[in-house]
Amino acid sequence: MNELILLFIAVCGYLIPLAIISGSKRTKGHEKNGWLIGTLLFSWLTLLLYFSIVPKGGVQLEKEKKPRSRRRH
Repeated sequence: MNELILLFIAVCGYLIPLAIISGSKRTKGHEKNGWLIGTLLFSWLTLLLYFSIVPKGGVQLEKEKKPRSRRRH
């Protein structure tokens, strides 16, 4: 019984980074798919890289930084 509990905890610990990245709004589309594949392979290391590389505001923050062009009448 103890081995079963230990295995359950290990599997949950392995899948936590996957759940965090899949629920995050920092990335979208193929970029998120790449991070999820990396997470399947390297788990916690990829999660640390994800938080250090991807901007906190995600895609929406980058759109706000672009200057608006003025209309000429």
